[in-house]
Amino acid sequence: MEQPPFTPQERVESLKAGGLCASGAILVFTILLVMNKGLAKWPIAVSILPESWITLSGSLASVAISGLLFGVTYRYAIRQDKNPQLKSGVVLAFSLVRGLAQIDTGFGITDAVLPFVLMAVESWVVFSCDRIILDQALNRGWLKPFSTNSLNP
Repeated sequence: MEQPPFTPQERVESLKAGGLCASGAILVFTILLVMNKGLAKWPIAVSILPESWITLSGSLASVAISGLLFGVTYRYAIRQDKNPQLKSGVVLAFSLVRGLAQIDTGFGITDAVLPFVLMAVESWVVFSCDRIILDQALNRGWLKPFSTNSLNP
């Protein structure tokens, strides 16, 4: 008897991938914040330091949720494929969606759009690091790739 797609084991592996990427995204975002604090004039998106714990918490939650969704989607999208364009496409898609939303917000609230463009670059850095983390976890066997056999009827 053939296993149905999206078995409980597949869901657990996807949650592991999502949790790993959420943690990685928070770590990269935090590193960017710490680097910016040490380099007062560093021109990166996080140079606009959150003014309150509520803003910081919201930013961390946003990064964590984005990382979680990226991890689950990346694992499903690449399956067992070794195609670098596919892997880069998933990173670029997530980066553009998050980054363009930030740029659009910037157009709506200020004339200075450059900080928001840099936030879009920051999103690309976060998702690129998450890709590296997930690829390493898959290569080392810490995570299993999504089984393409479970989708074949």
